[in-house]
Amino acid sequence: MKRLIIVILLLAVSVAKAQQGGGIVMFGTVYQGDTIPMQYLDVVTISGYVCPLSEAEKRKYKKLIKNVKVVYPYAKQAGKLLDRYTIVLQQAKNDSQRKKIMKQAEKEIENKFGPSLKKLNRSQGKILIRLIDRETGSDSYALVKELRGSFRAAFYQTLGKLFGYNLRTKYDPENNSEDRIIERIIYGIETKKL
Repeated sequence: MKRLIIVILLLAVSVAKAQQGGGIVMFGTVYQGDTIPMQYLDVVTISGYVCPLSEAEKRKYKKLIKNVKVVYPYAKQAGKLLDRYTIVLQQAKNDSQRKKIMKQAEKEIENKFGPSLKKLNRSQGKILIRLIDRETGSDSYALVKELRGSFRAAFYQTLGKLFGYNLRTKYDPENNSEDRIIERIIYGIETKKL
C-alpha cells in the first residue's frame, strides 16, 4: 500500500510539473467545443510513377512534344486576340461597323500568321484546333460562326473535313488520353521544364 501511495504521489507531481512547464504553442481552432490544432503546410506537387516507354512510344511522344511546342504559341495568341476583338466588337454601334472591324481583324491575322500557319502539317493543325478550344473555351467552329457567320463557319467546316480536320473538335483532357498528355506537355512548357 505504501508503494501505491508513492507511485500516485510521483504521478501527481510529474503531471503538475508538466502543466507548469513551457508547452508547445500552436495555432488552433475551436470546433464544437474541441480545440483542433492547425498547421500551415507548404504546397506539394504529387506525381505518379510513369512506366518506361517503348521505342515507338518514345518517338510518338517526342513528335507530340515538338508539335505542341510549335502550335501552343499560336493558340495562346488566339486567346489574347479573341479577348481583344471581343471588347472592340462590343463597342461597335451597328452591324456594318462590326463587319468592317471583322474584315480588318481577318486581314491583320492573315498578314501576321497566314504564312506560318500554312507551313503547319496535318497533325499540328489538329492539335492547334484543340488548343484553340483550350485557350478560348469555344471550339473553332463556334468562334467562326460567332465572328463571321454560320455560312462561313459551314464553309470552313466542309473544307476542313476534306483535308481531315474537324473544327468542332473539343479539348478534353479528362476523357481523351492524348489531350491528357498534351496538358502535361503544356505544363512542362509553362514551367520551363521542356
